[in-house]
Amino acid sequence: MAKKKQGVDMKDAVWVLAVGSQLGLSIALPVILGLAVGYWIDTRLGTLPWITLLLTLAGAIGGPIIAYRWVISTVRKRFEEGEES
Repeated sequence: MAKKKQGVDMKDAVWVLAVGSQLGLSIALPVILGLAVGYWIDTRLGTLPWITLLLTLAGAIGGPIIAYRWVISTVRKRFEEGEES
């Protein structure tokens, strides 16, 4: 009887690291963009800090939603590829 290979396949490890880094960016970038764009608009309109707060909050809500949808589709594709092999 053949033993199962113990340990982590390098291809799988790289995939997990790539997904993790993209996940972090997909959460952080909307928040940073909301902050930057909100601050820029607020300085032009003289409404500091209201639009900055609003857009930062929108990024903080939208970022995890984007990340969740992306992770679900990525993992689904990964499992479909595994089933075909």
